[in-house]
Amino acid sequence: MRTGLRLAVALVIVLGAAGCVRRDGRNSDCRWPVEASNHSADARHLSADAEFAEDLAIRYADTHFGRHNSSEEKGLERDRCMAKLFEEIAKEHGVPVEQVSSSLGRNRAYIDVAEILPFALLYGLAAVIITQMSWRRYSPDEYGWTPGITMALFLSLVLAAGSTMLGEVWIWTAEGFRIGNEHMSYRGNRLFWAEHRLELFAGALMIFWLAAINAARRLRLERSSRS
Repeated sequence: MRTGLRLAVALVIVLGAAGCVRRDGRNSDCRWPVEASNHSADARHLSADAEFAEDLAIRYADTHFGRHNSSEEKGLERDRCMAKLFEEIAKEHGVPVEQVSSSLGRNRAYIDVAEILPFALLYGLAAVIITQMSWRRYSPDEYGWTPGITMALFLSLVLAAGSTMLGEVWIWTAEGFRIGNEHMSYRGNRLFWAEHRLELFAGALMIFWLAAINAARRLRLERSSRS
């Protein structure tokens, strides 16, 4: 019970951190809102401004052309709006417009960690529970090691593949919540999960097998202490 409570608190904190993003000044008129306070043009702030400008451009295109419209005209108008907003950001901070545009999608490692960590914690908890149940069902003392290892191999592949697909949905949902716009458009293609599916699948396999090894070890210690 205490473990579940700690996990719930951790999830709330991490999701709250992922939700910290600029909310004021949203509009669908391709208009850059003047910032309430002066910020230094550091890399993280420029990245945040570029991301906000991109969202404003997508909102503008969705409003004037329709969310489900994928015409070339819509894309050109969205890019035109984004370029205009980038120019205003550059002028506001006194930096080259190329510096603003190149910062888009960068300096977001802490955001990726905040969005992925809750899912990784849930997956790890599921792996621990499932491996414990599997070893108790196919106890090495009763069936030998082959059935338990075979079942662990099967479950690891199923769980890793399923979590890789489900995790991408999680990340899209978390990112949409963070930016306050459920229409991700092309932005989903540059999310960490979309760019590292194979590595995340391999990581899920590793986590499952670490949990399986630990569960088998604990089961043996438990059985040996009883005898």
